[in-house]
Amino acid sequence: MRMLVISSVNAYMHPSPSSPEYAKALRNAGLPMPSSDIDDEFKYLKAVKLFSKRAKDLFKGSFRNVLKGVRAARGLGICVDLFLISPRYGVISEDEYILPYSFSLTGKPRSHIRKASGTLKTKEKINSIFKTPYDLCVVIANKNDLLLIHDPPNGSDLASLCKRIVVFSAPSAATYFKGNAQFFGVRQVGGRTDSFLKFLDELTSKPLSDYAP
Repeated sequence: MRMLVISSVNAYMHPSPSSPEYAKALRNAGLPMPSSDIDDEFKYLKAVKLFSKRAKDLFKGSFRNVLKGVRAARGLGICVDLFLISPRYGVISEDEYILPYSFSLTGKPRSHIRKASGTLKTKEKINSIFKTPYDLCVVIANKNDLLLIHDPPNGSDLASLCKRIVVFSAPSAATYFKGNAQFFGVRQVGGRTDSFLKFLDELTSKPLSDYAP
């Protein structure tokens, strides 16, 4: 089986965007905290590259449970590709090097998110990812991040790209999906990752607790 996992990430990072060392390095370079200014990424990397990390190592919090599940599935021989949804970077691979930032789409109107999706070229990135044929696509995302990558009225429809798709998101996001999507509405972020782990546990028929995080 070949599986694609696409996950939101949260604001918990290490190093933290608010760490004194990072703030000092930015200040010395005359740069503000990275936010939605992705066009300045080269400038930031040139000035504070020492603070960059692979995406899977930078993000903490509930994302660690997603990573735990992915590693366990790989341990059972399932081929899993993991991509992350970032409000600053768009859709990125787990091994892409990025910087700590302070930016969220929480509370933003749909028009703002759709504009961000165009700027970050998320539709093009998703289409490129799905050039690889997947047996299963799993999405664990908050409602706003989901709109970055799945917006059928604007030509971005995940359900049309994979023969089986499973989505864990806010209950109100259920209206985004039709057809072959299997949707699980879960309000809390931690609950979504727990539901994802339970799903993988049932998929693999072996307790994930048998595997190291």
